[in-house]
Amino acid sequence: MFRILTFIILLFYSAVIFSQDIEESEPNFPVFPICKLVPASLQNKCFNESMDEHIKKYFKYPDLAMDLQLQSVVNVFFEINQDGLVENVTAKSNLVGVKFNNQESLNTAKLLFENSAKEIILNLPKMIPGSLNDSIYSFPFQIPITYRLPSKADDFNKIFSFEDVEIPPLFSNCSESIEKDKKICFKEQMDKHVEKYLKYPKKVKNKKSESVIFVEIIFEKDGKIYDVSILGPNIFRKEVERIIKKIPTLKPALNNNIPVAVSYNMPILFKSNEF
Repeated sequence: MFRILTFIILLFYSAVIFSQDIEESEPNFPVFPICKLVPASLQNKCFNESMDEHIKKYFKYPDLAMDLQLQSVVNVFFEINQDGLVENVTAKSNLVGVKFNNQESLNTAKLLFENSAKEIILNLPKMIPGSLNDSIYSFPFQIPITYRLPSKADDFNKIFSFEDVEIPPLFSNCSESIEKDKKICFKEQMDKHVEKYLKYPKKVKNKKSESVIFVEIIFEKDGKIYDVSILGPNIFRKEVERIIKKIPTLKPALNNNIPVAVSYNMPILFKSNEF
């Protein structure tokens, strides 16, 4: 029987991006209970290691998907609520290296992975809830889980996580950066792009409302955007879609000097200056 080779955990412990003219706040993210025993500076690492162990424990490759030699990257979206419990779990499967002519068959294949990945997250233990400005908040998360079968094929059709590429997609002014700084440069340029174009939607009736939008961008092997997944209220999603379309074609990501497709995830926080 095949065994899973890799799985990827990407958690939004990075700084969120605020809409224009907003002062940033420092959030305290939800954590596993055991992580409260370690220093604050190590809680991020503790969370990722605990999530790693949890996924290993509950990971199960769908039998039918294995029989059909299907592979997928599944993005699981969920919230840790004010009680520290998991809720609002959704998943989106991106099949790798295969095409379906029949839409129903495609949806069925995706559902195999989505149900498996959601089950992993639904088995998470009760967390210590997160807070922002000394108030307890629900926090949204996105975790991509990779289902990959052993194969002698190369990585031509694989979608790599941002952490797993040697050189990320590059904006023109990042090309001269030394290799270890290229990912930092990419993130900085993405943040600047969002800060430059992001606007709080005028049509929002409750100007005191705030929303965190999760974005997954897949850059193809030619540096162009292949797919965008946006999770959040529709009125904010439209604004995020508008600014993502303004991202220029980048130099492609590289592994072993070979162009590869890469998935990049980022949270964007909308908060009105009337808040």
